[in-house]
Amino acid sequence: MKVSLGRPVKVNNFLTTLNITLIANRNFKKMEACAWEAIKKISTASSIKAAVDAYEKEME
Repeated sequence: MKVSLGRPVKVNNFLTTLNITLIANRNFKKMEACAWEAIKKISTASSIKAAVDAYEKEME
């Protein structure tokens, strides 16, 4: 699964609209990598919980 916030130019255009400081491409890629790790952890935990819940429901 590929996680992307969109092209850096697209994000910077949005930030400009909101009158917020732009993000350098290098920093953008670092933030994207951090977001990927967080999403991966949350999705793994969610999948495990769903599997446990399904198992417990089946065993009732």
